[in-house]
Amino acid sequence: MQHTNRSLRIRSTSRTRSVPNFVTIATGEIPYPRPATRQTSASSKTPVKNSSRDYFVPPPPPPPPQSSSKSVGFKPLNVDSNNSYSSNVSTGSLYDYNINSSTHNEYYQSYTSQDPSSPNYYTADKHKKKSYPSMMPARETAAYAHHNSPQSHIARFLHYCRQHATAVTAVLCFFVFLLIFTGEEVIGSSPGGNYGLRASGKVDPHWGGAVHAGYFTPKSAVASPTQFHFAAVTDMDQLSRVPGSEKPIFQSFMMPGMLTYDSSANKYKVEFGDMRTLVSGHNEAGRGMELSELTLYQNRLLAFDDRTGSIFEVLSHEDKSFVVPRFVITEGEGDTDKGMKWEWATVKDGELWIGSMGKEYTRPDGSILNTNNLWVATVNGKGEITRRDWAKQYNFVRHLLGADAPGYVIHEAVLWSQKLKKWIFIPRRVSADKYDDVIDEKKGTNKVVLVDEKFTNGEVIDIKMTVDPLHGFSSAAFVPNSNERHIAALRSVEEDCVGGDESLCKQRSYLMVFDVLTGEVLMDEVKFENDIKFEGLEFADVSIAPY
Repeated sequence: MQHTNRSLRIRSTSRTRSVPNFVTIATGEIPYPRPATRQTSASSKTPVKNSSRDYFVPPPPPPPPQSSSKSVGFKPLNVDSNNSYSSNVSTGSLYDYNINSSTHNEYYQSYTSQDPSSPNYYTADKHKKKSYPSMMPARETAAYAHHNSPQSHIARFLHYCRQHATAVTAVLCFFVFLLIFTGEEVIGSSPGGNYGLRASGKVDPHWGGAVHAGYFTPKSAVASPTQFHFAAVTDMDQLSRVPGSEKPIFQSFMMPGMLTYDSSANKYKVEFGDMRTLVSGHNEAGRGMELSELTLYQNRLLAFDDRTGSIFEVLSHEDKSFVVPRFVITEGEGDTDKGMKWEWATVKDGELWIGSMGKEYTRPDGSILNTNNLWVATVNGKGEITRRDWAKQYNFVRHLLGADAPGYVIHEAVLWSQKLKKWIFIPRRVSADKYDDVIDEKKGTNKVVLVDEKFTNGEVIDIKMTVDPLHGFSSAAFVPNSNERHIAALRSVEEDCVGGDESLCKQRSYLMVFDVLTGEVLMDEVKFENDIKFEGLEFADVSIAPY
């Protein structure tokens, strides 16, 4: 194709048109003046100006095409050594562009220099403002946002990501790292169950080294909206040993039952089932299976031995149950071979919290021998154990009850309420005097202490009942569907049991229900038929067979 008058002839299937002699950059919208051809002298090769201007001023662009759009194919211009142009027209090629009838008003001066020494110097005032057809390729519209602003939120977002690719990539990498770093911590981090039971969130099927997953779900304890399965286990102290056994065998009894709520009267009633026997050979110094607590965690029914420090899992069939040990935890900081004296357990923030009686071990003169029983332990959803010194927490509760040293408090029923965001202490015995093991049997109380999570504020509530000093709280559990306001509690009695004379020792237990916020009694004490000491209580249906 030949070129004259510094214009390029572009041929299409329907017409021929002139294109001004200026370069259109990638967007097709920014005019760029090309220097005019200079004549030179053969002898000196000194450039000779061909006009009063140093550079060529482009003529006005051609009028817009008649049709709204027309496809014109072209390839990039080729510039030869004589500063002439050539182009090969190929309609429908990869370089097809759309020329539409829309025009854009641009100031040439925004793209040119006012410095006469600059190759972009431009002085033609009458040509500073021109209209010319858009040569913007359709496929490049989103890439050049200053010419074609995104018309939707998605387009704006994609454009932003392209313009800030490094920052977006860094943010994404950070969140991926955060997800990986915290992913393991999520396991077992969900508080409580849907029915206000002591159960965990996400379940590890191999918790405690088990091959099979637990199968005592919180939901299975709810027989109906007003009927709830429960179970209680015994701690018979020295009486736990099976008499006449060839090898040392120890036993605990488990009593299933049903608690029924009468909403019209706001009262409960209880029915006891057939007792089951749990047997194990695990012992410490000839004592074992003194189960002092029963708790649901990880869909497992766990029982705690206050002699060996063992945590057993209770496995059941329709008519019998048995136990298998999952953990053995020693006293205090753990640097001892004596098992922890477990007395209470609860679930907080997806972790199992277990503690002892919260009293120092003292000599007969009242001096402190050790503080191992002031420690608590937590077990998370992966089975990892953490020990915590809870001396300050126990002393805070002791002060609220007016039992500062030499007085004492013995705890066997402690709960964390996810609904109320409070610790609930229901002490078995409270005394303002120095500990005496004979007098201690008659230090039962009707007090409940509610404490905030950080142990900065607390209140004492009196349960509205007649106080029998022989009766003390030994375990407690939230009644399902009560928003953690109704508590079922065991009240146990040990009478004339000091000294270990089994013929004199008398044990018995009672079950009651009360409102933790008001102290109102919703079921008076109901005695268990057998004269034995129950110390662990949980809402669970032990008749469920595995899988």
